Amino acid sequence: MIIWVNQQPQEVVPPISLLQLMQQLNKAEQKGIAVALHQKVIPKERWDRTNLKEEDKITIITATQGG
Repeated sequence: MIIWVNQQPQEVVPPISLLQLMQQLNKAEQKGIAVALHQKVIPKERWDRTNLKEEDKITIITATQGG
């Protein structure tokens, strides 16, 4: 199935949770990130209960420091 991650198509094998996707992307343990599904932020505690569907749009935002 195709989902969209930061506006890029990503093929995944269903069923897949948001946590599993983040693990596949090596971002599950990364600090300073926020993940949104259809522009709604999903708390990290709910990643394992958030199942993805065809054409879902995920945005991964990484916090940066600057001055």
